[in-house]
Amino acid sequence: MSADIYGGITVDLHDAPIRCEYDRDIDGKQMARLVIGEPGKSLAITVTNSSPDTVAELAEAVAQLAAWTKRQNLREVA
Repeated sequence: MSADIYGGITVDLHDAPIRCEYDRDIDGKQMARLVIGEPGKSLAITVTNSSPDTVAELAEAVAQLAAWTKRQNLREVA
């Protein structure tokens, strides 16, 4: 399976709020998404049709980014 990307998107995270949202789609099916940014200026990654393994891969990628960011901050302090 592949991701459906609707247009090329680059987002600079800065200190934007990050949250999970749970809702129902227009057909009443439950849905879940990761939302980055403020209402009206946000990016959403919907995981409704994703397997738990795919969501775990997303979590691992975020953990790698967190580790990279910590290393960069340590270099800037030194």
